[in-house]
Amino acid sequence: MSHTKKPTIEKIILALLGLLALAALVRTMFLGLEIDEEYALSLGFRLVRGDRLFYSMWEPHQLAALPPALLIGLFTAVAGTTTGVLLFVRGAVLAVKLALAVWFYRSLRVALGGRCAYLLTLAVLAFTPKWFLGPDYVSQQFHFTLAAFLFLYGYYAPGPRQYRGLWRVAAGGVCACLSFLAYPQTLAAAPVLMLALLLLGRGSADKCRGLWVFVLTCAVCGGAFVVYVLQGMGFDFAALLARADLILHDPQYDFTTADRLAMLRSQLSAVIGNCWLSALAGVALAAAGMLFGERRGFARSLEKALWYTAFFLSLWCTAYCLRAQELDFRYMCPAFALAGGWTFWCDRREADHRPLRRLLFWLGWLPGIAAYLFILRSTLIALPTTFMYLFWPAVCGTAVLLLKPRPTRRHRAAAALLTAGLLLACAVPRLCLVLETGWHCEPITAIQPERITRGPAAGTWADTKAADMQECLYEALAPYAGKSVLQAIGEQHGLGFLMADGTLTVAQASVISGTDSDPRFEQYYALLPEKQPAVILYDDAEVRDMAEFHAWIEQHFTITDRYTVQHGTASLQVLVVG
Repeated sequence: MSHTKKPTIEKIILALLGLLALAALVRTMFLGLEIDEEYALSLGFRLVRGDRLFYSMWEPHQLAALPPALLIGLFTAVAGTTTGVLLFVRGAVLAVKLALAVWFYRSLRVALGGRCAYLLTLAVLAFTPKWFLGPDYVSQQFHFTLAAFLFLYGYYAPGPRQYRGLWRVAAGGVCACLSFLAYPQTLAAAPVLMLALLLLGRGSADKCRGLWVFVLTCAVCGGAFVVYVLQGMGFDFAALLARADLILHDPQYDFTTADRLAMLRSQLSAVIGNCWLSALAGVALAAAGMLFGERRGFARSLEKALWYTAFFLSLWCTAYCLRAQELDFRYMCPAFALAGGWTFWCDRREADHRPLRRLLFWLGWLPGIAAYLFILRSTLIALPTTFMYLFWPAVCGTAVLLLKPRPTRRHRAAAALLTAGLLLACAVPRLCLVLETGWHCEPITAIQPERITRGPAAGTWADTKAADMQECLYEALAPYAGKSVLQAIGEQHGLGFLMADGTLTVAQASVISGTDSDPRFEQYYALLPEKQPAVILYDDAEVRDMAEFHAWIEQHFTITDRYTVQHGTASLQVLVVG
């Protein structure tokens, strides 16, 4: 008679957490449509339709256009249309996330222990920086960074070296370059990585060969990209520099370091106000441990207080997201990153797991912190929103804590709870909340999603306004296959450019939202007269001041026809240029 072992409560909980992470991703794949995701796809589509970087594309994030262009080009080559391309791109990104998660788990399972490695893997799987699956520049930066780490970790990790060719370092260099390309400010991590490879190679069998392969790979990738861009500019290097200078002076990003510091200072008090209760609880719990006989010294007591604070913040962030219906709330990321940094410092002389600790610090945590500091200066988003860039240092910080020996059941449970807290903060809000048109969230039980049946978003569901706009764009642009389109709209509908089975071309300098604040539209048509639009769209529900832009259009283009297309809550004016 065979005996079947009943699953324990622990195994059931672990299985439920795995289902939670997968459910959050599946929900994200099929439900919701966000403006930045549309922007990412429209950037890639511009390359597919023949636009050239810097020459006819003036977007500040255009360097992130290559991966989505590859996916869109592959889909259109096979399907012959762009109908349903959004679902394909999301599915491709989800497949990549699953592959990276399995690779992450297999790389760290032995070092961290199966249960904790599993929970940390689920957190990595459930996390996407901007709450959608589309490959925008932030998502690319995170996932290419993770891939670069895993390649380099696979080469430098202790153990048998017979299967560790230098190809791993070369592949890691390619992934690092793609990460820097997606978000150039993260290039600050490059010198840290080079120093890391120098230190990791000294005194080992590697003899710094890894460093030279990494540097050579980055040089080759950088040179190839420069040649590619110059080819699009007719190999006119002076023209490329002039165009780059023009793009870098995008009015939306025209602020000084002093302006940025003043903005951050003004938001700091609100951040402290949201964190102090968790910090107080963490300090109180650590102090209670000292009162009941723990003699750890100040550094170790502070370490414990920081990790308690990180855990309480992860629970508080999860609860706050659901109560305030706010997705962009990740105070746990700096808390986990800070606690991990302190653990790196406290354990710097510990012999146990020293090689792995060095890898997590030099290849993961420190490059992530360096990149974040430069991002903090260059971005215009609010301070709390920037915390998403600290998720990778938070993961590395959590991993170094999990390297510690866990001799008792209480220690093992505490480590699992801490990692589960990070997972919950990543997965629960994503599963339970849906980002709607207008940058606000609704509980998944409160919205009435509508299925989009036509156009690039076909097969997905979105809130009524977003779904109606997609259908309205389809109806408005269907008669103009092969024509050039200008969206004179403040909040750009990026997927609109992919209508008419992908036969449209973009007839504007930039597809990023915020045309109302950009005075360069007149200069664009003077430099590129071939980009004159054949069709112009106005949004009757415009939320920005577009009066100046519309007046310029009416003055400089000959409008031969004008009519309105409506679908549900959406209404667009279609202007035909003669």
